[in-house]
Amino acid sequence: MRKSIFSWMISALILILSPNFALAQTAFPDHGRVLEVKVPAPALKGNLVGTLSVQNIAIYLPPSYDLSKDSRYPVIYLLHGIFDDYGVWVENFDVPKILDRLIASDEIPELIVVMPNGGNRYGGGFYRNSPVTGNWADYIADDLVAYVDKEFRTVANTAARAIMGHSMGGYGALNLAIKRSDVFSVVWALSPCCLVPEEDLSFGNDAWRRAAAIENTEDLRKLLEDRDFYPIALLGIVTAFSPDLHAAPIYGDFPFDIVRGEIALDGEVLDRYLDQFPVRQIRGSRESLRGLRGLGMSVGLDDQFLHIPSGTLEFSQELGKERVPHRLDVYDGDHRELVEERLERTAFPWVAERLALTE
Repeated sequence: MRKSIFSWMISALILILSPNFALAQTAFPDHGRVLEVKVPAPALKGNLVGTLSVQNIAIYLPPSYDLSKDSRYPVIYLLHGIFDDYGVWVENFDVPKILDRLIASDEIPELIVVMPNGGNRYGGGFYRNSPVTGNWADYIADDLVAYVDKEFRTVANTAARAIMGHSMGGYGALNLAIKRSDVFSVVWALSPCCLVPEEDLSFGNDAWRRAAAIENTEDLRKLLEDRDFYPIALLGIVTAFSPDLHAAPIYGDFPFDIVRGEIALDGEVLDRYLDQFPVRQIRGSRESLRGLRGLGMSVGLDDQFLHIPSGTLEFSQELGKERVPHRLDVYDGDHRELVEERLERTAFPWVAERLALTE
């Protein structure tokens, strides 16, 4: 008996003194790491608002990534809101720490999270294809996904790929769910903007007149310098939803004229404009939406942007009419204050549960 105890102690001492012991001790680190890299974006070439065709992204790699060289991981693409960049996820909403906690507690599997930039001079391209602002949907679904699958150890198939976003990014996630379900199989939109053109997004908002009053590059320069939020954001919407290559300097086709100071709607342009909003696109996309592994949304009833709660509820109702399975979480809160909590308690676990973990 004494001999076996002594032998065990010697073996333990050899293990501790072994050069491989440090590796054994660090085999399960308790946090991931974030890389910042540049990604070619050929889909954005030729845009008219000066957006670069090489884009910055941040990418979260899970704790075992550097030590488990044969492991592959599902991927979540996380889209930010208007006038933000990926720093909002890393610095404001603490996404890396949220992921570390969820992985450490086994609430989600280890996964990769990709956080691209989606901004431009008007606050953002709304992750849509536009000849004016660039083909943002193609950049995310084609350029970026191909880059990530090539450069990182991903589970490179649709079933292992999700798209999420907040505000403009929530709109972008739903837009990509509608248009690119061949790439993304799970979707979650937090407080998605721009699902329906009503409330503060309607033509009753005087900011439409200020946006439409831009006549030359000097007017545009002054508006951008003044940082007048709504008119600039509406220029972003017009150039993404209703682009016009012949309408300098905005290159957007406003669905109205100003007649004696009042808005007079242009029926033909208005129909084309309204058809770009997701609530009108559900019926034509219902089969692909039904095929998703998961579609979820969350919205705070006290959102400062009044079209967001009403638009999210209307979008959910239309999904229901077309028998598209989905989850809707409604809570007391405004546009930004509970984003971290909703990500940690609901969105990340729900999305991760629906992702395939292997090829």
